[in-house]
Amino acid sequence: MFEVTVRERDYMLPEDGQLCKTEFLNLLNGGYDELWISAYGFTLRPMFDAIKAADARGVKVHLLLDHSQSQGRAELPLVKDLAASLKNGDLTITTAGLGSGKPSNIWHWKGLVAKFNDGNADLHRFGSDPGRTQPPVYFCWEGSTNFSAGAWDQGNSARIFANDEWALAFIEQQQRHIAWAVENEPQYQLK
Repeated sequence: MFEVTVRERDYMLPEDGQLCKTEFLNLLNGGYDELWISAYGFTLRPMFDAIKAADARGVKVHLLLDHSQSQGRAELPLVKDLAASLKNGDLTITTAGLGSGKPSNIWHWKGLVAKFNDGNADLHRFGSDPGRTQPPVYFCWEGSTNFSAGAWDQGNSARIFANDEWALAFIEQQQRHIAWAVENEPQYQLK
């Protein structure tokens, strides 16, 4: 546990659903240098296009998805195609795993960190410190919203903010879970 103070843009869905979806896709289509995504529901087609385009630009993309993504009829073809196309990133499937008293439970986290290393990032776009002028900048996304077509019309919440401490904690947790899943859950990994 840790505490951070952030300025954030909050979305209350379904009322803010379309604006929220637009901002999420704008973030995914941004000029970041590295991207981490953790997801339960993962079927939003424009998201796949944005991830593939980022990978084609040489961006390192790190995906940690719930094990249902390697089994579901809607999810599996999309996720398999993405896994096969990634050249600069990795896609790992997991359960609640590491640290859970019930490791076979779902990985329900919905979050994203996009790292911008150059001065092209709009430093104040999503609540970055107004005095900040130096990259890297970590834009963060977190909420109850699945990354699916229907999630934006449901009762969900989401927030976008910029905070290095939160971003680095998210990245560290994701890396630990990726390492655990690769070692302990080979049956879910897509080859």
